[in-house]
Amino acid sequence: MFNTPFFCHLKQRFTHTLWEADPGYLHLRQGGRTLIAAIATLLICFWPELYTRVLACFAAGLVCQGISDAKISSQKASFAISAVALLANFTLVSYANPYPLVMAIIIICTSFAVFALRSLGPRYALFPLFVWIMGFMTSIFPSVTGFAFIMRLGCIALGCGISFLVYFYLLPPRPLSYFFKNIRYFIILVHARSLSLEQQLQQPNPFKTKGKHSLQLRRSLRKYYLHNQTILESFEVANSTRKNLFFSLLATHYLAGKALLMLQDNLIALAHSPLIEGSEIKTALRQSLKEMSSFTQNIHVDSRELKIVLKDKCLAYPKSIHTLKELLEKSTLSITELVPLYQFINSLTELCDCLCAFTDEPTVETKEPVYAQ
Repeated sequence: MFNTPFFCHLKQRFTHTLWEADPGYLHLRQGGRTLIAAIATLLICFWPELYTRVLACFAAGLVCQGISDAKISSQKASFAISAVALLANFTLVSYANPYPLVMAIIIICTSFAVFALRSLGPRYALFPLFVWIMGFMTSIFPSVTGFAFIMRLGCIALGCGISFLVYFYLLPPRPLSYFFKNIRYFIILVHARSLSLEQQLQQPNPFKTKGKHSLQLRRSLRKYYLHNQTILESFEVANSTRKNLFFSLLATHYLAGKALLMLQDNLIALAHSPLIEGSEIKTALRQSLKEMSSFTQNIHVDSRELKIVLKDKCLAYPKSIHTLKELLEKSTLSITELVPLYQFINSLTELCDCLCAFTDEPTVETKEPVYAQ
């Protein structure tokens, strides 16, 4: 039942929409880590009093949310610093809690320290604030001493340890395959946008809301590219050949996105020029967009094998480019009036060349898996 074309299409639409909203499932994975760490801490620390369990769950969630570094080694170092600072702040606030004046001085000093630390770099962007929040939560809960304090401190430390296991082992930082998944979804975006532009071109008055189309496309392209850029910045690749290959793919990704954006802008400008009145040119434009969408389906991105190949190497990119060039040469209009068509042909050619360049790169060796956040 669930293997029918309808459900397969529905699943693809859902995963594509989810990836479009959150590339790499960054926020979803981070929220999942936080929730799992808090629930696991609550289930394991079942014997202490309620306030102790609440603080332990709170600590487990805070250290998960406080990591903002790119490289995996920096993340682990930040995690350790965050956990130690959180335990130290909890201890300090717990002992100062019975003394209101001392408590006020500590809260004020830590508040200024938070803003001072956040200016030191990305590593200190989040967790100092969460350490301060932990101290504030400790100050409003009933204070404990003696064995009860040691138990509370131990439960909080246990929560940090559970959070570490969840963050780095249960839901580990994303693998390199996400880089290729972004490229795959980008190619799907090229396919969908080509069909959308072709449908818009069929309308009597195409591209009424041209600003909306450009804004949506820019937002999608920015998400995919920035996510891939972050992935590459997260890797510690010793092999310079592999590193150059990754950055070559990233550069191709950027150029292809820029070409797609220019293609759309040039087509919108062309649709509002006198050239579009000729049925022959309009037919060639629609044909070129159809061929572009078909060409994208010939590109196969394997995120597990980390490679991009052409399914049919004999299938060349859109032949209608030559038709458009012939129409450009035969046209009797002035050079100024032919500029939109010339720009469209250039952007279409550049986009095709960039998509072909994805498949020209050699296969990435997968013997040494590398991980990013």
